[in-house]
Amino acid sequence: MTSGGGLTLRLAGAGLCWRLPLCREELRQALAVMLEAVDGGPAELDLVLVRDAAMAACNARYMGCPGPTNVLSFPLEEELAEASAPDGPQTFQLGSLVLSVDAVRREAGLYGQDPREHCLRLLAHGLGHLAGYDHGPEMDTLCAAMLEAAQRWLNAQ
Repeated sequence: MTSGGGLTLRLAGAGLCWRLPLCREELRQALAVMLEAVDGGPAELDLVLVRDAAMAACNARYMGCPGPTNVLSFPLEEELAEASAPDGPQTFQLGSLVLSVDAVRREAGLYGQDPREHCLRLLAHGLGHLAGYDHGPEMDTLCAAMLEAAQRWLNAQ
């Protein structure tokens, strides 16, 4: 678990980090910067890194779709988040993102994108769903703002 910058990140599948174009700390910082870009306060997020086979199983089980996808978002139930929040400054429980490390690599090549940029794009998309947005212009605007903030942060490193 890593924290700081307003984000507590619980990472599962950390043994797959080497397959991503971002290290563990870069993932945490990029996600924190994305949340700050959309005025997010202190937050907790679970990030689960998987290979395509595990993603296909998740996609079939939870979405009813065959085969792997790139990212799945599982928002924490609002009632649970409110019930578990203590009095005083609250840390918002965002939920979980499941990210296919295989899809990040495969799609970056397929779309001719920088692997870091594509990874950030998928994370922003997943965060948009955790924030309650569905596909459409509002989601696109939110994701663009998060992606721009994360890219600025990475370029400054």
